[in-house]
Amino acid sequence: MKILIKIIIISIVFTACKQNPQKSPAEIKAAIQRELDKCVEAVNSKNIKLYMSLIPTDFELTNENGEIITREEQQTFILRDWSIIDTTLHNVYVVDSIDIYPDSVIAFTSQKWERLMFQRDGLTKDTVITTQLHRETWRNKSSGWMNYGITELGGEIYINGELYVE
Repeated sequence: MKILIKIIIISIVFTACKQNPQKSPAEIKAAIQRELDKCVEAVNSKNIKLYMSLIPTDFELTNENGEIITREEQQTFILRDWSIIDTTLHNVYVVDSIDIYPDSVIAFTSQKWERLMFQRDGLTKDTVITTQLHRETWRNKSSGWMNYGITELGGEIYINGELYVE
């Protein structure tokens, strides 16, 4: 009888571990990179449906003024921003490193985005390159890895090859 109980316990433990395997740091980093690749695809093609599928339904962002920006407001802002972009020429968004915590992953990322943007006249175009480093908070939900927060760590903006200084 004791052997049967041990076999049952071992089977339960094995099944539980098989159903919820612990992912290695490399697997987690690759999974987050796949989500960033989808984001690049959405931005490059201006696919708002794909873009919004990457934002958690309970997402809220606090802007620099302390105001809460909802998911729906984020959609409005992104569509406004996309309206002045004629073409994305090059867009790379890379997970450089990750720190793993029990309930989240902090991903340090870098992005370089080159695009043609309309000037205020709506006709003239500038080549704009932005580089940016981020600290991002990711959580693994039932639907997959979702980004719950981004802190910009610095970068540069070039307009027609000239460094832009604010």
